Amino acid sequence: MMRKLAIVVLAIGLVAALGVTSCGPAQEKGVTLVRYGGQFYPGEFLLYGNPELWSKYGIQVEHTLFSSGAENNEALIAGRIDINCGADSKTIAIFNAIPDDALIIGTVQRGNRYTTIVRADSPYQSWDDLVGKTVATRFGTGAEAVLRRYYEREGYEWEDFKYVNLKIEDMIAALETGLIEAFTAWEPTAAIAEAMGIGKMLRTYGDVALVPASIHTTKEFAENNEDAVVRFLAAHLEKAELIKNNPEEAAKIASEAAAEKGITISPLAFEKVFNRIDFSIDFDETIIQAINETADFLYEQGKIKEKPMLVWDRSFLEKAKKLVK
Repeated sequence: MMRKLAIVVLAIGLVAALGVTSCGPAQEKGVTLVRYGGQFYPGEFLLYGNPELWSKYGIQVEHTLFSSGAENNEALIAGRIDINCGADSKTIAIFNAIPDDALIIGTVQRGNRYTTIVRADSPYQSWDDLVGKTVATRFGTGAEAVLRRYYEREGYEWEDFKYVNLKIEDMIAALETGLIEAFTAWEPTAAIAEAMGIGKMLRTYGDVALVPASIHTTKEFAENNEDAVVRFLAAHLEKAELIKNNPEEAAKIASEAAAEKGITISPLAFEKVFNRIDFSIDFDETIIQAINETADFLYEQGKIKEKPMLVWDRSFLEKAKKLVK
């Protein structure tokens, strides 16, 4: 069991470290090529496994998965990609970096993106049961940030627990062998632990913070390529509908796509994620407020020097909705 688990998490770690690029055929004459920077999000694997969503709407997409949101942002800033996606902290970073050009045009996921997992046979029912125990997360990530926000709300101190800074690919094995009593991670790591029968969910954190992952572009690209942006968002809308209406089929496609990239994630794990997280593409003032709340928290924690002014435009999304209909 441990050998199989090691292979699974090592594959995730290696691919995350190296990054994966999927380039389409040579650009067709008269068809706009959209260079899209994704991340290792569950919905991105579904797009990988269902590229017909792009071609259905008459666009070509060079879809690159970046190993981190920081690299993703750097590519957009440098003009190597046209559109990217990133969590709330990365939205804040991109607007601090290019405040006059960054633009939010949609979201890819929100809500229960982070999960705390304990061993499947453990008696733990809440964080009260874990006081004084050895627990893990990846320091400096959104997982740590959402935990600190939860502790602040509930009256815990970080020092109430014996924290270990673990790489995401080491968490499941550490839990199974008893090195830690719990870990908090972003999906799909938590769902993988559940699907393998090693862990069970203690709680998720959508009630603490929505932590939306948004779709960003530049004002220049959006203004000069309105039709392509609309068609790009239409494909995302259809992806979200597939997840909502048929999570089992979406999970099967995503699992097969991950396998093609050398990553073993079962359909059951993807299905758990697709039923847990809100993958809606549409957004409103609530999402913008959630990002601003994250900015407030990061500023208070001294993680950022200033809070940016967010800029967004829903007009592309409204046109995409009509196209999907």
